[in-house]
Amino acid sequence: MDIEKAKIKFTEIRDIPYRIPLGINEDDNCCVGKHIRLKEELEKLGYGVRYRTSSFKWSDLHLPEKLQNIPHENDCTHLYLEFKNDNIWHTLDATWDKELSPTFQVNDWDGKASTEILVPSIEVLSTDKSNEIVDICYDKDVFDRDIELNGDFYNAINIWLELLR
Repeated sequence: MDIEKAKIKFTEIRDIPYRIPLGINEDDNCCVGKHIRLKEELEKLGYGVRYRTSSFKWSDLHLPEKLQNIPHENDCTHLYLEFKNDNIWHTLDATWDKELSPTFQVNDWDGKASTEILVPSIEVLSTDKSNEIVDICYDKDVFDRDIELNGDFYNAINIWLELLR
């Protein structure tokens, strides 16, 4: 494991501006896309890495009221990673970019220890369920349904985040 290179890759991916894709062909710079890229990079460096998903509620993120009032599904899932160090699985979450601090907690990583999960998790799902969720994220029908139900909300979040930066 090359810890210094891993820390650099974590920071590079973390600091991609968080943005929820609104089209199936858009770059995915939300928790899913960032952690898919980070997993690939850490595996190249010799880390044992796996996906992990937790459930959360958008309302628990304390978004501005004008965003919360946009119709959307409140229940959601959050993707992050776990990596193995000394035969122990540790959490690793690169979701929020540094420009979103202090509105959101932004993790730093030392290449060895756990970071915080960056949403208020309700339930951490199994690794099998986490892999299933990653597998369906880019299914066109699932994606289109999500955008139909939540697209206006996601777009408003993206705009708000840009204003924070």
